[in-house]
Amino acid sequence: MGIRARVFLLVFFSLAVSIRIAYVIAERDITSTFEEQTIFQLEKQAYLLLESVNEISKLDKSEANAIANRLGEASDSRVTLILNNGTVVGDSSLTKEQISILDNHINRKEIQEALINGKGWSSRYSSTLDQQLLYFAVTDQDVLNPNIIRIAVPYTYLDRVISSLNISIFLIGAVAFVVSFIASALIFNYTYRSLSELEDAISSLSVNPLKNNDIEASQNEKTGEFDNVARSISQISEVLKSQVKLIAKQRNQFGSVLDDLGEGVIVFNHLSHITYNNDKALQILNLKDDINNLTIESLAIKAITNLYEIASKKKKANKEFEIDMGNGSTRWVLGSINQSNSANQYILVVHDITQLRKLDSMRRDFVSNVSHELRTPVSVIRANSETLLSGALDNKEDAELFSKAILHNAERLTEMVSDLIDLSRIEYGEVKLNFEPVNINRSILGALDSIKGLASKKEISLIFEEYEDMFVWVDTNAIERILINLLDNAIKYSPQKSSVKVNVINSDKYLEVNVIDSGKGIDDTDKKRIFGRFYRTAQARASDKTGSGLGLAIVKNLAHSLNGDVGVRNSDSGGCNFWFTIPKAK
Repeated sequence: MGIRARVFLLVFFSLAVSIRIAYVIAERDITSTFEEQTIFQLEKQAYLLLESVNEISKLDKSEANAIANRLGEASDSRVTLILNNGTVVGDSSLTKEQISILDNHINRKEIQEALINGKGWSSRYSSTLDQQLLYFAVTDQDVLNPNIIRIAVPYTYLDRVISSLNISIFLIGAVAFVVSFIASALIFNYTYRSLSELEDAISSLSVNPLKNNDIEASQNEKTGEFDNVARSISQISEVLKSQVKLIAKQRNQFGSVLDDLGEGVIVFNHLSHITYNNDKALQILNLKDDINNLTIESLAIKAITNLYEIASKKKKANKEFEIDMGNGSTRWVLGSINQSNSANQYILVVHDITQLRKLDSMRRDFVSNVSHELRTPVSVIRANSETLLSGALDNKEDAELFSKAILHNAERLTEMVSDLIDLSRIEYGEVKLNFEPVNINRSILGALDSIKGLASKKEISLIFEEYEDMFVWVDTNAIERILINLLDNAIKYSPQKSSVKVNVINSDKYLEVNVIDSGKGIDDTDKKRIFGRFYRTAQARASDKTGSGLGLAIVKNLAHSLNGDVGVRNSDSGGCNFWFTIPKAK
């Protein structure tokens, strides 16, 4: 084997090894960055979801799967609800039938880690969904026999990046191979070439690789080898032009992929100059103008500047912060900065977590309200029970008095729990509505007939003038429940021997039903909050009237489910006028 062949093989194998090492390093860095960013975000989302779901073991499969579907939609990921024994009870990507045949998950890596450490993650191929997934599971370690919430996202984006990397490395390797081959030929054939012409040609190519470098061999060149080299250099120029175009195309595709992720991405160097950003980043951070070539400090977002300062020292930083939207509202953002291994580039990822914040706030308010409202009747029942056990049973009158108090508060507690369950089912869309044309007169008369016993106890007159038959497009049970709740409320707050009136106002597309009591009316402050959970007016709290504080909340949600609306105003006679609208049947 000649020296030229040996040098050629040496260059070839050196180049192949270098390309392979570069590919392995690039793939490792991209995978590591992707997993770190994704795991951090999944952990945040998983803990927020964990706080919003209680007593998974007490839910039936339909309820559990419905909750999993809602959580999956809110977090834009796959959410799985798992009992502490490994049984899957809900999955946002599967039907109830598919869940029922799933294997027990107790031996899954992320599940084992979550049961031991409170959290765990793993990456593996899902045969159920036929794709590679990244899983993150969490559980509440403060609870005996805790249940598990698992959240998962696909590797689709990483696969695209790796595929693009493979193509780029292959093309770069091909170009490098050609260059190496020509360079070796030049070294061993320099005595047969015109060095000046070769130098000029190579200089022209290095200055402007995109220029058409059509180089011709010298007329005195007898070997013809320079002519071959000249043509090769021209070919290299064409390859470089094609490669530049390909890189530009891949950059655009990469930007499109980042835009489709639903997360904002900003890349900047060690001097804090921004070198890349996607449109999603501008949207999330409420930035109107192009920020490319600006500095991080010029964005005038203090939280991001602080993140950069921390990341420049610790290589990574994470923080939640607020963005002023300029219309009186704010947006909550999760920002994460990671420094590349070269220490010359930083990647900022921003994620809109406003909805997760709202869900967490709703959960906290709900738990607080339920705890407060349930505490009173439970405390009364306990106190009266303790009094009976301490000797009051021996006194017939005292025993009867305390027993009635226990019964009264037990009934109140039962009503509250029943209404709470009904309200939750309505809000989560678990109540199936059968829409059909319904005669509104018949619905009103049916509700009046159901409530007349309560009215007769207070000698209250129920007044309704039956109009011509008018039909609405509603669910029969839902409309009757709205009417009964409003009539029951009107009778409670009307004085003895007064009246409760019902009338119907006909418009083009809707009917407005009014329930008017003879009470004291309602303050403007109460009007804004009257349809909220557990809200009771000062008048109601001061009286001895029972009620869960959920009736009007149920009315509001049912009215909205029927594509209508609900409200309250004071009547001309001084009482309250509760109204709701429903669409007319076509």
